[in-house]
Amino acid sequence: MSRFTDYFALYDPVAAPFMHQMLAQYDKTKPLQGITIVHNVPLTLTTLLKIACLDAAGADVTVTNPSFMHKAPKTIEVLQQEGLRYQPLADIGGSFDLLLDCGAELIEQCHASQGIVELTRTGAMRYEAYQDAHVPIVSVDNTRLKSLETCLGTGEGVYRAIMKLAKKQLHNKKLLIFGFGKVGTGIAYYFSKITQDITVVDMLPERLQRIEKRGYQAVSAELPQQVEAAIKQADIIVTATGIKDLISNSYAPAWFKGKILANAGAEDEFGFNFKESEVLAAKKPVNFALKEPTLMRFLDPIFYAHNLAIEDVLNDTTAGFRPLNQETDKSIVEQWAKHHGWSLDELDRIF
Repeated sequence: MSRFTDYFALYDPVAAPFMHQMLAQYDKTKPLQGITIVHNVPLTLTTLLKIACLDAAGADVTVTNPSFMHKAPKTIEVLQQEGLRYQPLADIGGSFDLLLDCGAELIEQCHASQGIVELTRTGAMRYEAYQDAHVPIVSVDNTRLKSLETCLGTGEGVYRAIMKLAKKQLHNKKLLIFGFGKVGTGIAYYFSKITQDITVVDMLPERLQRIEKRGYQAVSAELPQQVEAAIKQADIIVTATGIKDLISNSYAPAWFKGKILANAGAEDEFGFNFKESEVLAAKKPVNFALKEPTLMRFLDPIFYAHNLAIEDVLNDTTAGFRPLNQETDKSIVEQWAKHHGWSLDELDRIF
């Protein structure tokens, strides 16, 4: 039977320096002794390292899994071995000291007595608009370090998944990306290693300028004829806007026939006009078709920050929404870059 120690051996200090550092510190100091936590983060084998740190800190952790993700079956076995509770999201309710959330899915069914930490952009937007915040709500998405996971990590995972699932040679193919946020930026960066023919559709003028500055072809979503031409010319089309049903609501499905289609968002961006069989990974986020959707080296700093943000919540009890402390954000990025051999200038150019 597997235990947390097996996964810390699998992901050693070279792959996950932040998790190993946090485990050692928390095991010694027990900073969360007796604090009750609901942990709603995609339950993959890599996430076990994050949960192990909270357990080592003395927290009373209830584990669940976001609605948009299938949990890895092995994880439940490990949690049971370690004496931790797993409950399906639909069964979670009641009052806890802290909510560690992903997509603001706990907002309606749980009460937080001390604070909330949110992981994603979608969730951050929902919590930021929440009018009845009686506790601090700290967003890890509103940080530079989130780009390590969302831009580099997700971008690499989407690239790796499409290369595997397409089952054909993709070098020098024409790529079209909808959306140039963190995820779209990362997808373009990794695909630029195998093709120079990359077009990106976005509606924000500042993003269109950034697309052109990176050497890609920019198409405004406000110019439907140009978008139509880009769709018809593309070999591979990837959605990364976060907008449910975007393609079905905006474009003729016939334009997409015979192309490799992939969704990189949590929502089904292709929508009702497309069958699951027409889009890689049955329209789910394509990187989650992989055994390891995002490599540990990219998850390590965001897992660390999501846990560490608890200290931000407990040290500053001002109610309301705010991003993670800037100094913490800066320090994590600098440590990660040094450990993995990236220069800060190189990260600046990508982000």
